Amino acid sequence: MSEALSTALMAKVSQFIESRMALHFSPDRWSDLEQKLKFAAKEFGFTDHEAFCNWLVDSTMDTGQAEILASHLTVSETYFWREPHVFEAIEAKILPELIRAREKGEKRLRIWSAGCATGEEPYSLAIAVRRAIPDYKNWNITILATDINPRILRMAATGVYGEWSFRNSPVWLKEKYFSRTDKHKYEILPEIRKMVTFAYLNLAEDTYPSPLNNTNAMDIIFCRNVLMYFTCRRIQQIGESLFQSLAKDGWFMVSASELSLQLFSQFASVNFPEAIVYRKTDQKPADNSFFQPSTRQDEPTPFLFSANEMISAEKSSELLPSTPELMQAKPELTQVLTIDAVEELPKSAPADISWPVRELANQGKLKEALNTCEHLILEHKLDPNLYFLQATILQEQNRDLEAIASLKRTLYLDPDFYMGHFALGNLMLHQGKKQIARKHFENALAILAKFHQNDILLESEGLTAGRLREIVAATMQAGALT
Repeated sequence: MSEALSTALMAKVSQFIESRMALHFSPDRWSDLEQKLKFAAKEFGFTDHEAFCNWLVDSTMDTGQAEILASHLTVSETYFWREPHVFEAIEAKILPELIRAREKGEKRLRIWSAGCATGEEPYSLAIAVRRAIPDYKNWNITILATDINPRILRMAATGVYGEWSFRNSPVWLKEKYFSRTDKHKYEILPEIRKMVTFAYLNLAEDTYPSPLNNTNAMDIIFCRNVLMYFTCRRIQQIGESLFQSLAKDGWFMVSASELSLQLFSQFASVNFPEAIVYRKTDQKPADNSFFQPSTRQDEPTPFLFSANEMISAEKSSELLPSTPELMQAKPELTQVLTIDAVEELPKSAPADISWPVRELANQGKLKEALNTCEHLILEHKLDPNLYFLQATILQEQNRDLEAIASLKRTLYLDPDFYMGHFALGNLMLHQGKKQIARKHFENALAILAKFHQNDILLESEGLTAGRLREIVAATMQAGALT
């Protein structure tokens, strides 16, 4: 209908959206909200958006429906090299510092674009990495790009863009890293596209950090123009999870309009020329022109509304389960875990047999974690959980073929290992083997159908069976398997 919704109904709708989805719309943005609801109504099968809104406020939406609605309420439009001063800081200081620290040891770099929309941001980051590391193929580089909307993930994975995506971007970017497909379209070079892994993830609902969805031990996290949609309480929750997802001294970027000392108090603010970013550090940055602690006293930002591999895994403050009593009492043990320590473990494979591996993986010490895991496998050759953990670490090291072999051993030992089917489906999807991927996703769904909706699943970071079913379905949709 063309008439505007009543103030009373808009108040009910905005209250419902805030309580159910933690998305905040102030009254001065209700006209914008109404336009978005008109488009959402059509996807939900309504021709009258007033009828849709009346249904909505009395509904018990499942997670899948909430994500469809969220995809209409949040903006998925962006462009390359957005906020160029941030990319200047990335290229001039942040990447060179990381490269110097890693080039003589484990050549490893991990970047996450959270809320990646149509992909311009993660591809911009891939280009920055390519420019900073001439021998990038000799490095283990992860650029993870996640979003709540499977449809735009599919679009992003194609790497094809129109002129509007290049507004305000440097001229060299399009000329050097894209090829023209027709008069108005440009395709990113395959070598850049392959550097980015697109994955489904709901920042407000899913578990991170976690090696299961490759969101742990990140060096750089971009989460720009995403948090402004959420309530302050939810922003703080997401900010803490992203803080935990960073490696020590990792970098966190939000948009200029989202900067807030109160909401991100766990981070240190670092001033660059015309850009402020956050850093996870125990100490304040050095007092120099580029690494000077910010003295800016922000008021809390009001936040008034102002493919690749598809993986996901409910909210947790830990990367992987551990032995809490021991690790809380002796946190320093995680700094000195060795295979010698594993030899003291009982040979009967108790439930927490893998805790040394998990603690090392939590710290991003993948080489040590893998060595420890392999030692445990020698002692407990028939434990499918250890092979699954081994596969998770191998996958994080971009050793996909070895990870596939470990997952096949997992499923040989336990054909009903639902997380094994899910992980193997993701790897097959990443390799373009869609038929095999579909088979494993369908196997996972069939096994999960045996569980109650609210059952907590083992080896799943606290996910319920119902939530994992929704994630598998969304992954299949994002990978064009449905």
